[in-house]
Amino acid sequence: MARYRIGYIDENDSEVKTFQRKLRDYQIEVVGYEFTQGMTKEELLAQVYSSNIDLLLIDYKLKGQMVTFNGEEIENDIYENKPLFPYIIFTSYPPQAEDYIEDWKSIYDKQELFSDDTIKNGHFVNTLIKSIEQYKSHIQKKKAAISELLEKGNKSGLNASEKDRLLSIQRDLQNLDKTIVKEVPEQMASYQRVEDLSKARKDAEQFLKSLTEKKC
Repeated sequence: MARYRIGYIDENDSEVKTFQRKLRDYQIEVVGYEFTQGMTKEELLAQVYSSNIDLLLIDYKLKGQMVTFNGEEIENDIYENKPLFPYIIFTSYPPQAEDYIEDWKSIYDKQELFSDDTIKNGHFVNTLIKSIEQYKSHIQKKKAAISELLEKGNKSGLNASEKDRLLSIQRDLQNLDKTIVKEVPEQMASYQRVEDLSKARKDAEQFLKSLTEKKC
């Protein structure tokens, strides 16, 4: 059973299948997305956001017969809506993409991946895994901080500083994934006095569960 699930945006099915085959040995499942003639960026992103992935691979050069946009437009949307979500940009000519990509450190030369250089291949796979684990760890730390504050509130109450910190962490979590902002309980989004901590705890736990289970 795969330990990680990665999405790969590439209109070339053979490229997706190559990565599926290469990464299978590392317990990484790679899922592709359906490209149709004239599909919009929003249609493609709808597939991505519903695919429950841990990380996204994006081919930079997408524009052609099928679609009228390139990978940087996908990256811009991910960066805006899921700012810390891990992703990697693939291109056969990195300098071409560097002027358009928000995080140029995420750019990888596709031609150099999965060559006969086992050290380089291992480094790439480690990069994937560490990126995923760092993102998960970030969410878990926020979750632990909220649970600790709510537990303290239930037992002895929170002072003004602790209430502000609770609301701040909740906002941070909401900003991690703006695609599910409507799923945030109203009590968490506008909870200013943090009086009903019993209800707040239940709402917070439900929201945190949605964040950890809905990866992308």
